[in-house]
Amino acid sequence: MFRFHLGLGSHEEKNRKPDDRNSPPPPKLDLAALKQAEMERSRKSLDALTHGHLPPNVVERIHSQQAGDLPWTSDLTVNEWLALRQYKIRPLGQVMGSSFYQVGYVGPSSYNTFGGYYTASHELQGPTQALYEGRRLAINRLEQEAALMGANAVVGVHLEKKGFSQADGVVEYVCYGTAVRVEGLKQPAKPVLCTVSGQDFARLMVAGHLPVGLALGASFYYLRTDWWDARQERSWYNQEMQHFTQGVYSARHLAQKKLREDLQRFGATGVVGAEFEMHVEEIEGGQASGEGERIMDHIIEVVMLGTAVERVESGVHPDLSVTGVFDLRS
Repeated sequence: MFRFHLGLGSHEEKNRKPDDRNSPPPPKLDLAALKQAEMERSRKSLDALTHGHLPPNVVERIHSQQAGDLPWTSDLTVNEWLALRQYKIRPLGQVMGSSFYQVGYVGPSSYNTFGGYYTASHELQGPTQALYEGRRLAINRLEQEAALMGANAVVGVHLEKKGFSQADGVVEYVCYGTAVRVEGLKQPAKPVLCTVSGQDFARLMVAGHLPVGLALGASFYYLRTDWWDARQERSWYNQEMQHFTQGVYSARHLAQKKLREDLQRFGATGVVGAEFEMHVEEIEGGQASGEGERIMDHIIEVVMLGTAVERVESGVHPDLSVTGVFDLRS
């Protein structure tokens, strides 16, 4: 039998003050001390990054993970994880590197130092160097995390660029992947980074092709719009914009040339898992037509990224072969 009690309850409950029924107040926070601690943590992190080291909180997290206090994480699929386990490749954890980089102003670069307008398209050396430096900082920090875990390779490396425009000039580079330890593989000076998945990493090793690092080619190309381009844009007829087509080929060729230089630096015989990205942005050319219309030039950004591999004598599988994604002779 159920009984329902209506009202406030017993005499003691009726006479209890409202404050007595509330939970005890939380302890007062020392906001000044918390702010000071946060400023000190930020100072230590900035000092570590300035000297090429990892922030202290990142080092502490990795040490806690190695001690078993934190679980390891990865972006591996189930099939990748099973393939790595089959070939005695042990995942250690997910690693990441990041860098915010200021790209120098490229607007007035359409003018030369003598005040005249450039008559030819060309590669912009300053912004091209910025593309490499920003990526290098992010990749180096990923390498440091992987080395701290005791990894000799990182699989499934993704390199992303976020938030860049000519207006603000600030770009964020983020790279991440899964650090692994390959049994029987000699510990290199730096962990080997590769864009291929864990499953493909195992297949490459079985096929006798050893990943040796990331190969990168990038170019920041200024494509000038001349009077013939402007005339073609106003034409009523279908026709190819040959100058623009040639500009894209030139930017691609420069990026591919730098990719080949990376391969030579690694002593690699080819590149697999290559990714090709191209971004085109309009920029005011600074030259007006007879009708007062502004002519728009173009900035072409081309990036090629892939896994450099070298042929090894042992472990060759007769049923597997590796072919290049790009024809590097062009």
